[in-house]
Amino acid sequence: MTKLSEHLDSLDLTALPRISPVASKLAALNPSEMESTKAFCAIIEQEPICVARLIGLANSVAFGIPGKKFNALDQAVSRIGLERAAHTAFGMLCGQALNKGLSPQWREFLWLHAMAVAHGASLLATKVAPAERANAYLAGMIYDIGTLVIECLRPGTLDMLLETAVAREMKLGQVEQVMLGKARRAVSTALLRKWSLPDEIIGAVGDREFHMIEPDSLAAILAVADELARSEVVMGAVYAEVAPPFPLDAVMLDGVSGRTAALLSIDPDMIDTIGERLSNQVLALRATAEAFSSAG
Repeated sequence: MTKLSEHLDSLDLTALPRISPVASKLAALNPSEMESTKAFCAIIEQEPICVARLIGLANSVAFGIPGKKFNALDQAVSRIGLERAAHTAFGMLCGQALNKGLSPQWREFLWLHAMAVAHGASLLATKVAPAERANAYLAGMIYDIGTLVIECLRPGTLDMLLETAVAREMKLGQVEQVMLGKARRAVSTALLRKWSLPDEIIGAVGDREFHMIEPDSLAAILAVADELARSEVVMGAVYAEVAPPFPLDAVMLDGVSGRTAALLSIDPDMIDTIGERLSNQVLALRATAEAFSSAG
């Protein structure tokens, strides 16, 4: 397999998409330390489209209350939860920056995957590193940001990776790791620095060499969450009633591999339990992913 990284050295990193200054503010703050919902709303109100989408999300099947309509931002935030609303707003702003370069089928899949990684990372962090829970969710949303950006800069890359996975009977994640090589890390690091994200998150998102990952670290949590999001129990639930955009056999894993499970000081049965919990959150995953994929 030819490493795509050999052909991506010429990527023009000065062409990396810019993001709203509001997103940088959201990435830097700790929602649990915010004084009030009002303080958060004052930040988000600078992005009217984001306001409308948060209100729409609060009224969706996943979050809404039958017979009740939320019309104000503060009501929507209270319904979604301040921390989740802050992270969701950040994801929407990422979507505004990246979605134009993605085909509809990849946009749908990648944001669904991002939400599954984020939810899974948050649940795993609660068990092994509670102080990292907020960072885990945020980092989970952008764990595949390097892949997204490469697709934006070189359209057709993801189609080629999927075709290779199908032809060689490999999993898409394996093909990405082999063919994108260091290019994905270089691109994600450059972009997230441009977006002024914290160094801890930048490092964890870029760290994909399993033998180099420190156990119970943020990078370890993300690696396991990524495999959970690709597992049969999660992917099967996500696409149980919706036609997948392409063959899932090239994406789904039978379960979390021993390689990644060994990264966390957690009972393997607990990882299975978290996978089951993710599979029961399909409505929330889809509603949030839709808000991200329609941004732009």
